[in-house]
Amino acid sequence: MKTTLLIILGFLMSLACGESPKKDSNTLLETQEVTNWARPGAQSQMSGAYLVYKNTLNIADTLVSVNSNVAKMTQIHESYTTEDGLAGMREMKQVIIESQEELTLERGGLHIMLMNLKSDLSTGDSIYVQLTFTQAGEVNLSLPVLGSN
Repeated sequence: MKTTLLIILGFLMSLACGESPKKDSNTLLETQEVTNWARPGAQSQMSGAYLVYKNTLNIADTLVSVNSNVAKMTQIHESYTTEDGLAGMREMKQVIIESQEELTLERGGLHIMLMNLKSDLSTGDSIYVQLTFTQAGEVNLSLPVLGSN
């Protein structure tokens, strides 16, 4: 029973954190590289958001929370694989970024989970994400929704 639940949970999470948007003549990706983006998703379901953030401070900083206007719950998650080959995710309560280093939130690694979406997210929409750091404070970003459901 526990193994079945882990497999189902892994499958659902993989849908939210699936493939990166593909280059297509109808997307922004043809003209520029997009590193900050979110996946489409259905109301009450999950989605993922991905970005690159550089700590330009002269000291290390710690990401302590994330928030978004489109989800009832927003968290930083880490993807992992067990010794048995099962994929999973776990919440990261904080992430330390050294001075002048980049934090990359990407598919298959650290990423933002948007859970219990308030409405559908469709290609062409934009979402707002707020990152809260111990030193830099609040950083607000607008991310385009790219890809397909």
